Amino acid sequence: MSNELLAPSLTDAMVEEARNSIGMPIRIEQFNYEAGRDSIRHYAWGLGDDNPLYSDPNYAAKTRWKGIIAPPTFLYGVFDAVIAPGLPDIQWIYSGTDWFFDEPVRRNDEITATGEYVDAKELSGKRVARMLIQTGEVIYRNQNAKRVARALSHTFRIARSGAQGGLKLAPREPHLYTDRELEDIGNAMLREYRRGSDTLYWDDVKVGDSLPGTVRGPINQMDMTCYYGGAVGTSGYKSTKLRRIYAEYARKEPEKLPNNYDASYYGAAVSPSIGHQDKGVATQQIGMPGPYDNGPQRIGMVATAVTNWMGDDGFLREHSVRVKQAVIFGDTTYTGGTVTGRREENGQYLVDCEVWAKNQLGETTATGRSVVELPWHRS
Repeated sequence: MSNELLAPSLTDAMVEEARNSIGMPIRIEQFNYEAGRDSIRHYAWGLGDDNPLYSDPNYAAKTRWKGIIAPPTFLYGVFDAVIAPGLPDIQWIYSGTDWFFDEPVRRNDEITATGEYVDAKELSGKRVARMLIQTGEVIYRNQNAKRVARALSHTFRIARSGAQGGLKLAPREPHLYTDRELEDIGNAMLREYRRGSDTLYWDDVKVGDSLPGTVRGPINQMDMTCYYGGAVGTSGYKSTKLRRIYAEYARKEPEKLPNNYDASYYGAAVSPSIGHQDKGVATQQIGMPGPYDNGPQRIGMVATAVTNWMGDDGFLREHSVRVKQAVIFGDTTYTGGTVTGRREENGQYLVDCEVWAKNQLGETTATGRSVVELPWHRS
């Protein structure tokens, strides 16, 4: 097999196959099964999040949760929710997730993920004339069979750069910062706002309030390595012997493999995900402007802006984010948000927030909406 990724075009037959497969049984292989102290901490570190609620037992014991809980998007590290089967050698590009959280994941919870392939829609855009977006629904339950979250995950399927009509974004060199800009980025991270134990009450929130946000970057290969240390989240990542075994399964016994991806994912000479770290694969084979970040990673960074603002006593109920463009090595991600509404619903005091991520050029790289439950002064 060539060291280059294959580059077929997205055809009518492929689109029909993807639609006809809706409802197929999904076999999932999880990355994490238990929310241990270290797996929670490592995931948070991969986002650059040092909230002691996620890592310090003594601190967490004094909060309303009475112990360590996981960041809301920790469930990406259990299973990244990608359900995009079929279409051999058509590139997977993460599009976004609609998260609905029922209760926090607590230290030592055992989590089981189950998934269903629920939708496939053909789209066209300014950069690619023809692409497909596949949607999966994933349910996460704890050891008591209680649902902790539901996710609707969306994945673009786009022909690679070598195909007719494939993705061909112009390569972009890493951004050059002045010393002052780098100092400002570093200081912004050191001064990051986190409410912590200072309770934010629903009746003190006003429409138009700003979420202070976060700064992460400039992103580099070490950042990606740290994130994957806590949140690979998918069965496609295998090392040495395991990679060879899975390649053999892909060739001879695909029924033994998880099928949230097509079997070609596991047998590829070059992993379709290596573009997150390898410039040559990213630019020459996939068609991205450079090695790029992980979509769930950025969605998790946006969630940190929300959890920092709401404090220990808040609970993130919904987090729906769409990834708009690539963040490549050398880019810096700025997150933030604005309060757009307040409401009482089924006894819960909820705040609606518009959330976003931008790069150092001021370009929007992600947009979304979060719903936060807060305590009420008179409760």
